[in-house]
Amino acid sequence: MQLYAKDMFFLGDNEREREYDCCAHGKVVFKIGETMLSDDTEWCVSASAYRFLHTLFGNHFIGTEDFLIPCCGHTLIPSDDKKSVSIIGCGNGIDFDIIHEQEYVTVVTSENTKYTVPFAEYKNAVISFAKQVMDFYKSNPPREFEEDFDRDGFRAFVTEWYSLYDKAVALGNEVLAANSIDFEDYDVCTEDEIIDISKEGILLRSFRFINFRECAYNFKQTCGGSGKCIGEREIADLSFTFYTLPKPIMIKFVEKSRLVEFVAKENTISRFHKLQKEIEQYGYSTRDIS
Repeated sequence: MQLYAKDMFFLGDNEREREYDCCAHGKVVFKIGETMLSDDTEWCVSASAYRFLHTLFGNHFIGTEDFLIPCCGHTLIPSDDKKSVSIIGCGNGIDFDIIHEQEYVTVVTSENTKYTVPFAEYKNAVISFAKQVMDFYKSNPPREFEEDFDRDGFRAFVTEWYSLYDKAVALGNEVLAANSIDFEDYDVCTEDEIIDISKEGILLRSFRFINFRECAYNFKQTCGGSGKCIGEREIADLSFTFYTLPKPIMIKFVEKSRLVEFVAKENTISRFHKLQKEIEQYGYSTRDIS
């Protein structure tokens, strides 16, 4: 397996402008065996290395805009404690499922082609990629900032980067324990939190995303089956429970007064079945536990 950057650069018309670019850009080479999984486009290599570092500690699934090889990462939003960061870019990039399976890592493309490599080989490639990007930053002038928000975002990015990198180097070649869902607690919300439903999943107002691919994987690991079931539904209390980590997300449909239910264009039960049909339309299912 090969994973590295080439032709790295900072954006700007002159050296002074380039010092204000906090993102390293360039081409990302991602190759397993004789198969090239990336292309010759210029990507945000710093955000890519950061996200690949995260995959050493858990599964990653296609479905959000957190592409493993993103087009850009122009906004760095620091956490409240300034120790971690959210990287916001555009809707373009290359993504894969990265799934830990005992001492191996399986890479799944958007076309569902699978490649399996030993975890040790995958880990070493990711660490080498991250070090290459680190060395590029160190070989260039320090970053400059127009606003405190930019400084705080970059500081959080660097803080989390080194935390992830140090943990990765200390991993050795041991197999990571598989994450399991904590069914002792649930995140519960109502249907009013749903912003959008797509083939990738359900976007909620609380900035959470129910990733169908992830839920299907978690359900199969927990309950077996075909790998297309993403959770459970119960018509008795009009709820869907999705197999998200670390705990499941439950969406409840709350009935209104009799008058409202009578005059509504779609009553609550109709909306419940509508969500079920939309999930099935995208090729997934839910288990009936009524």
